[in-house]
Amino acid sequence: MGMITTIAGIAWDPNVSGLLAVLTGVVVLMGSVWYLVSTNSGVRVGTLLAFAAFFGWMFIMSTTWWMYGKGWQGDSPSWQTIDINVGDLGASGLMKARELPNPDELNTGYELVILSGNARAMAEFGTLPTAADNPDVSADALAALQADRQLRNETVTRSELASVSPDITEAAGWHDLNGWRLLPTTESGDAQARAVADILSHPDLGFVSTADFKLLDAYSTGGKPRLTENPNRIDRITHWIANSARITHPTRYTVVQLQRVLDQPTIAGEAPPRPVVDEAEPVVSIIMVRDLGSVRLRPALVMIGSLLIFLALCYWLHVRDKEHMARRREFENAKA
Repeated sequence: MGMITTIAGIAWDPNVSGLLAVLTGVVVLMGSVWYLVSTNSGVRVGTLLAFAAFFGWMFIMSTTWWMYGKGWQGDSPSWQTIDINVGDLGASGLMKARELPNPDELNTGYELVILSGNARAMAEFGTLPTAADNPDVSADALAALQADRQLRNETVTRSELASVSPDITEAAGWHDLNGWRLLPTTESGDAQARAVADILSHPDLGFVSTADFKLLDAYSTGGKPRLTENPNRIDRITHWIANSARITHPTRYTVVQLQRVLDQPTIAGEAPPRPVVDEAEPVVSIIMVRDLGSVRLRPALVMIGSLLIFLALCYWLHVRDKEHMARRREFENAKA
């Protein structure tokens, strides 16, 4: 009964069954090759040949892993939070973060849209629905729709504006704020996701869920040089060569800002209200550094280790062949 229970547990547990499948494959495939070689060359020589072939194959496979970042990978690149600043960035523990202007020192996204007069930005964030565009909507519904659209326009973030009209934000100088660059929402997704996870993991900040705050803007500085505006083919080639030949990676920082929103009641059966930041609450800045990870470290170590073992086994076979040939010559000379 105990044996039946053990076998049933092995069949059910995917880890144990997977391990047994791998061991079976190793015994059947590699063991059969070792057995065939050993029957022709002897157990010792056959074992040396089989292991030399195995580590030679491991060297080739790990070299491919190293080149393409596949196989047994190390840690992937990620953002690591080094500081969470509440309020004034001038009090941040990172000196570089103190150079970034506070949000109240810059125009809001809506103010920049109105000041710029850009047709594309005005069409996206500076207009309201009209009766001509909505002939089937009642006056009350149209007024509610206009109020919601106006609220959306006034709460547009700088990063959202940079995604729609990057020329406006660059003209305002937000692409170089003491070395910091405003990130569009299309470029800050992974950093914002990491910031949200870190904020929710600190209950002392008072945020319980993502409904308690609104993501504002993201800024970045450092890292490898970026392509210039409107690059030609030569610029792209030189940029690729320069970055590929760069041995060290400049440190890259990113700041993601968020702010608590007003508590608004939700009505059953209707869409949740549009989040509105509470101006009385301070802006929380999550300061992160880019960890480049070690994706190719493990394949590189496997490749180096396999190469050393392969060369040692080949040398061992070479020494054995020399000893065998020396003994054979002694036997032939003695026979003569």
